Amino acid sequence: MGEPTRASRALLATVTAVLALLGAACGQQASVPPITTASPVTPADAAGAQPLAPPPPAALPLVPKLLAPLPAIGSRTGARVCEKFGSVPVAGGRFEVQNDAWGAETPQCTTAFDTGFSVQASHDKDSGPAAYPSIVWGCNHGNCTKGTPFPRPVSDLGDVRSSWAVTVPDNGRYNASYDIWLDPTARRDGDNTGAELMIWLIRAGGIDPIGDKSGTANLGGASWDVYRGDNNGVPVISYVRQQPVREVVDLPITDFVRDAGRQGVVQPGWFLTNLQAGFEPWVGGNGLSTDAFNATRNGV
Repeated sequence: MGEPTRASRALLATVTAVLALLGAACGQQASVPPITTASPVTPADAAGAQPLAPPPPAALPLVPKLLAPLPAIGSRTGARVCEKFGSVPVAGGRFEVQNDAWGAETPQCTTAFDTGFSVQASHDKDSGPAAYPSIVWGCNHGNCTKGTPFPRPVSDLGDVRSSWAVTVPDNGRYNASYDIWLDPTARRDGDNTGAELMIWLIRAGGIDPIGDKSGTANLGGASWDVYRGDNNGVPVISYVRQQPVREVVDLPITDFVRDAGRQGVVQPGWFLTNLQAGFEPWVGGNGLSTDAFNATRNGV
């Protein structure tokens, strides 16, 4: 074999250099960083700040505040009123409990306590109410309750509300009703001559309001039969609840007055003088009780 050419020697040198480089590379081990488990990176971490706090729990729905909440029922003992038209203050004088045995000679007594009253009577009358034992807020025949906002113009009545809880017997003839009086003047004594507005929560024994049924109304979340009549020359409008109840909370008295105004019974220039809540027993009377009562104007 002849001597290698110059070109062959150059090629051999090149291949030898490449093989030497590959051998050096194979003799080294690459450094691979270990695999670690990292915490998620939040925007706050990235900025060097503290981790974000968890979101607050969902807010509970707001419960509307009652304007005339019922008081807690306490002691049911107190002054016993047996005079026909006797009365006594309760709840620090804010309200007045009256016996008001105006329609019969049957004996009747009313026991007054801070949140209401109870009735002791055994009436037996077919022609109409024997009495109206009740709790009063306002000015009634010269007796004004402490801090009352009445008499007050109908145009400035505000939001008058009342809550009332009663106990009634299973027998007898009676109603459980509000009696609201209005007058053309800011009357504090004597008889009101404007209008009488009644709201019947219970009607027992088949009795009816004064006058005739004139229609229906939806007020305070309930349906009412409306009666219109006349009481010794004074117009009377009565709202009789179609579904009787023993308790109402925040009953919107102002809405009833406004409805009576729309029907032409109450005039905008008149005054509301007092609000009463009680019972008109025709037959019976024992077992009638106002367990708790409250009334406010604009929540006060």
